[in-house]
Amino acid sequence: MSQCFKDHECDEQELHKNTKPISECKSYFTEENGRKVKITEVPILGCECIWRTYQKEAEDIVAPGGKLIANPVERNKRINAAYAALWLDDHRFQWAGLAAFASKQVGCGLLHAADSVGRIQKEHDAAQRMTQSAKPIFSMPGLNIGKVDDKAQKDWEQARQNNPIPTADVRRTGETYSAAQQQFMHVYDMLALGNTTLFLDVFPLHAFYKKRGLQEFKQCFPARKKITDNPKFPVLWPIGGKVQFGQNFEEILQAFEAIEAGQIATGVEWLARHEQKNILQPAMYSNPQLVTLLRGNHAAYVTDMLSGVPEAVQVTLASECRLPETDPRTVGFGNNPLANLADLNQRMPFVLRAAKRFDDMLHNLNRSLLEQSLQRIAAGHSVR
Repeated sequence: MSQCFKDHECDEQELHKNTKPISECKSYFTEENGRKVKITEVPILGCECIWRTYQKEAEDIVAPGGKLIANPVERNKRINAAYAALWLDDHRFQWAGLAAFASKQVGCGLLHAADSVGRIQKEHDAAQRMTQSAKPIFSMPGLNIGKVDDKAQKDWEQARQNNPIPTADVRRTGETYSAAQQQFMHVYDMLALGNTTLFLDVFPLHAFYKKRGLQEFKQCFPARKKITDNPKFPVLWPIGGKVQFGQNFEEILQAFEAIEAGQIATGVEWLARHEQKNILQPAMYSNPQLVTLLRGNHAAYVTDMLSGVPEAVQVTLASECRLPETDPRTVGFGNNPLANLADLNQRMPFVLRAAKRFDDMLHNLNRSLLEQSLQRIAAGHSVR
């Protein structure tokens, strides 16, 4: 069985057949119409059982022991590795190879947001220490003049230099974080939400198709959403009611039918449409605050405002976060400062360009570079 998936008892069992011999099944007697009747409980493998098994496998990656990995960066690394392993194991899963790079880019965004919050905080804390270090040299009603400690001042000056937005430390009374930090934290949370939700949706689809084949995949597809009906086996689904779990989106069937037919690039396009339209759009790109922040980030980057603060909207088909724009592995969103990444109709061409570039590179001399990068990602190397 595939090395990128766990082995499960249901992998080799026949659908709608008993999963153990009758002789091993539990039996008991009951009374019906005055007669003693023997009842044998025979477990039958159903679609829902298979879906639940593969869904649990995905959950174990991001929530081992039933508890979601608290650090989104570490969670992202595991997601990246799982995607990369899918393609390395089965090259039909080309969407997963592309997703490894796209998810890695999410990890880069998480690091940037966390780093920005930290650098803002360091400057704030240094300013506090500098103020507290001041020794009074003159005082009168309404006026206090003091001399700050030289080291404290140097520490503050260095922290201020490292602060991406040193003039934006606006904090309301009682709030731990500044307005700027809260904006970075919101982007951080939304990126993590979309990243985790998409993985929980798509990984089990690949597992089912790989283990059971297209015929049973199509036969059992409508049953996936029913696994949420059993309270004994709750499904981890971070976006709650924004998107109903396990819906029968046509793009999913179209994707795996294309993969089965050997139309790999077409399968990538269908899965890309599914991820963007059915999952990420309602999960994160419909959030008004995130939309505003994304548009501001892109406009600031294109116009070179706030140098060092905004991030380029791009995907690098490499294990690195950033490569020169001239590198063929770099796919950018564009240079229109008014462009809106949250708009599905503007985002899809960008996604499909990345998919086309990935497919092209798999068929030219750059293939080895892609394979090396995916091997690094699968091995769990940190994004950088």
